[in-house]
Amino acid sequence: MKKRFLVIAVALVLMLSLSATAFGANEQSVVTTFNGTVEITNVTRVGNIFDDEAFDMYKIDELLKISDKPVPFEDYYELYYADAPVTVTLKKPDDDVYSILWYYIIAPEDALNITEYEAIVFDYEISEYVPSSAYHGTVTINKPGVYYFYLINSSGVSDEFDIGIYIIVEGQADSAPATPAPVEAKPTASTVLVNGTAIEFDAYHINGNNYFKLRDLAQAVNNTEKNFEVIWDGVKKAINLVSNKPYTPVGGELAKGDGKAKVTAPTTAKIYKDGEEISLTAYHINGNNYFKLRDIAKIFDIGVTWDGATKTVIIDTSIGYVEE
Repeated sequence: MKKRFLVIAVALVLMLSLSATAFGANEQSVVTTFNGTVEITNVTRVGNIFDDEAFDMYKIDELLKISDKPVPFEDYYELYYADAPVTVTLKKPDDDVYSILWYYIIAPEDALNITEYEAIVFDYEISEYVPSSAYHGTVTINKPGVYYFYLINSSGVSDEFDIGIYIIVEGQADSAPATPAPVEAKPTASTVLVNGTAIEFDAYHINGNNYFKLRDLAQAVNNTEKNFEVIWDGVKKAINLVSNKPYTPVGGELAKGDGKAKVTAPTTAKIYKDGEEISLTAYHINGNNYFKLRDIAKIFDIGVTWDGATKTVIIDTSIGYVEE
């Protein structure tokens, strides 16, 4: 097998329904493997793919429809049994020798929290060390089933250059994530001036604050000194905000609302600004995300003032944001 040493890719396949055989309750422990870069919690026992009668790797591959998965170098596999919830952590090492360069996972899409960073790898074609993308983070498994991990690290001389890890997860997570409490969103009637021009927004008053459609705000300040791009990452279910970049309309921006109150709840999407995760409260209404006006103004340093006499919200991109 040819080593794909400099291949950098990310693939994600949703887990197919597959019942795992029950093996009874066992003492749980944390296992660290693959040169210390992978940690698996709630492991009840270690299996052997070649003589474990309860495990048929080839049958599972067929059922999971992954017979075309990458074949680990030197057929290096591991098998673990664990109780849900299970957390698999891809670690960022102290040096770059064992950084994880490539991973392939069968796992729930919403359980991934993986971050890309820069590592150093040896390029055999030019006999030099070069920068390369690597990955670290966590995968949380809450449902019973059979899960497969394939990983390649940056050490071409390691006995564990790559690995295939099967995890048979049994049991059930103790509790499901709490469902956000619904709240009422009332249409706001405030006049809004953007750089002196009146603009009608489909905005809502939620818990004492005005929330505006994110893409409406991006469109309203587009082509100004404070413009920003909005990108939706469907794989990571994340909103990416990019400073000082023109906004790309997707259609429906600044459309008039129906004037009716809505029942909504906070969005569960992660939010990133210029590559860094940030914490903002947002609400999902009719397929769109609504953010507090002052939160967006603050992170992009946009001036926002309130004229109580005329009940007017004033957005001015020529000045900076000032706290209330």
